[in-house]
Amino acid sequence: MSFRQRDTILRMIEQLAEAIGRIAGLRRAGQLDEAELLVRTTADGLFGPMRDMLDRIDAAGAATLLGDPEKIGAYAALCAEQAEILELRGRAAQALAEQRRALELHLEAMSRAPEGNPRAEEAARALLGRVDAERLSARYRTLAARLG
Repeated sequence: MSFRQRDTILRMIEQLAEAIGRIAGLRRAGQLDEAELLVRTTADGLFGPMRDMLDRIDAAGAATLLGDPEKIGAYAALCAEQAEILELRGRAAQALAEQRRALELHLEAMSRAPEGNPRAEEAARALLGRVDAERLSARYRTLAARLG
């Protein structure tokens, strides 16, 4: 990866971290509409016109489209935030589906990082306790089993 590409990804991670902090603050304050809007605008800003496609395809397809494990992790983090908002809105089934998607995306990020991806592993561990691992595909169950 070139220095320029790495620099772009590092800026993306910084923007994401700032946005996630603001989203979490809005969630805690009960400002769910604002939090959800920030999830969408952050995703639009990071992924551009590709974002709509990412939301429509499965985790493996989204990971392939994004390519870079850091980008996959960024998208997974936004999915996890959306799941939290859905849960607070009382939409448990949708929240669970979004948590599962976030987990699958973090597992994809792990599997595509040759040197490992500690952020993705930590996030996947956190989500694994909230998702029924038996409902994951065999591939994702195998990746999740590596987490210990």
